[in-house]
Amino acid sequence: MAKRKYSILTKVGVFYLLFTLVSFLVTAYILHKEATWHMDNILENRLEQREHWVERLIAKKPDRINDKDYATVTPVTRIPGNFKPLYKDTVITDQETKRKEIYRKRINYVTVNGENYRVEVIKSADELHRFKDDIYEIMFPVFIVLALSIILINYLLSGYLFGPFKYILKQMAAYNITKKQSFQHKQTSTREFYRLQQLFEAMQERIGHDYEQLKSYTENMSHELQTPLSIMRNKVEQLLSNEDLNQQQAEKIKIIYDEIQQLSRLGSLLNLITKIDNQEFANVKEVRTKEIIEQHVQIVADFASNRNLQIQTSLDPDQYFRIDPGLLEILVRNLLKNAIYYATQGSIIHIKSSDSSVQILNEGPELEFDPDTIFNRFRKGNNSKSLGLGLAIAKQICQISNLDLSYRRKGQWHVFSITKGEKGI
Repeated sequence: MAKRKYSILTKVGVFYLLFTLVSFLVTAYILHKEATWHMDNILENRLEQREHWVERLIAKKPDRINDKDYATVTPVTRIPGNFKPLYKDTVITDQETKRKEIYRKRINYVTVNGENYRVEVIKSADELHRFKDDIYEIMFPVFIVLALSIILINYLLSGYLFGPFKYILKQMAAYNITKKQSFQHKQTSTREFYRLQQLFEAMQERIGHDYEQLKSYTENMSHELQTPLSIMRNKVEQLLSNEDLNQQQAEKIKIIYDEIQQLSRLGSLLNLITKIDNQEFANVKEVRTKEIIEQHVQIVADFASNRNLQIQTSLDPDQYFRIDPGLLEILVRNLLKNAIYYATQGSIIHIKSSDSSVQILNEGPELEFDPDTIFNRFRKGNNSKSLGLGLAIAKQICQISNLDLSYRRKGQWHVFSITKGEKGI
C-alpha cells in the first residue's frame, strides 16, 4: 500500500502546532509554578500579619480572642523545641453559601505576658487556587483557537502561495518529449518558484536537444545498417544459389545468412523499442480487442499449422483497452507468436477475453530460467534462436498504456494475462 503524501504547508503546520502545544504546556507549567510561589508568599505574609494581630489581642483583650472565627488560641504549658510555623490547606464549608472553600492554616506557638499559647489562624485561599487552576483552562482554549486559525490560514494560503508551484507541477506532468512545447512562465514573486521555473525550462530544452540527437542517431543507424545488410543478404543468397558449393560450404553460408537476418530484425526491434520509449505512439483511444485478435490469428494460421497447433478463441465482443491501435497490434502479435513458438507440437492454444482482461494460454515445458525475469530484454531459453525482445516489448507497451502484463504457470499451461490498470478501466 502506497504511503500517503502530504503538502509541505500541512507538514509545516503540523510541526508548528506541535511546537506551539509544547510551548503552551511549558508556559502554563511555569506560570502555574510562579503563581503557586506568589500565592504561598502572599498567604504566608497575610497569615503572619493576622498572627501578630492575634498576639496583640491576647495581650490587651484575652477574653475576646475566642470570638474570632479566623483564629483559635489554646493555652499550653510549654512550646516544643525548634518549632517552626506549620502551614496546612484545609477545606471548610461556608455556613451561608454551603459551598466548600479552600483555606490556608498557620499553626504556631507564641509567648504573651509570660504565658504560652498555641495559635491557629486561617485565611481563605480559594480565589488564589482558582486562579492557579484557571491557567490551564485558559491555555487550552487559546491553543485550540490558534490551531484552528493556523489550519484555516494554511488552507487559504495553499492556493495563493503555492499556485505557481502547482502550475509548474502541472507543466511537468503534461510535458511530452515528442512534442515541441514551450514552457509558459507564471508570474511569481517567490524566488524559489521563479528559480524552479528557470531550471525546468533549461532542463526541458536540454532533454529536447538530447532526444532529437538520440532519435536522429538511432534512425540514421537503423537506416544505414539496413543498406549493408541488404547487400550482404543478396550476396549470400547468390552464393547459396551457386551449384558448385559443397554441403559443408552451403551450411556455413546458411549460418551467415541466418545471422544477417537476425541482425536486421534486431535493428528493427531496437528502433521500435526506442519509439515506444519516446512515446511516439500517442493515438490513444478505446480499441476493441476481438477484431484485432481474430485478424492476427488468421495471419499466423499457417505458422501454427506447420507446428500442428490449433488456436481456439473465446472472445468478448465488448472487451476494449485504452491504447494506441498500432501498439495493440504489436502486443497481440508478439504474445501470439510467443505462444506458437513455445507451445508443445500438436497442442491447443487458447485465447480468452473478458470485460477487463485478455489471456493467452499454451501448453509447454517449464521455463529454463527464473519466471520473474521472463519480461527482461534478451531473456530466452538456452536452445532458442529468438532475440528475446518480444515479451520485453510487450511488457513495455503495457506499462506506457496503463495495462498490466503478467505471467504464471498453471499446471502444464503457460498463462499470459493483460489486465486494465486503474486509469484504463
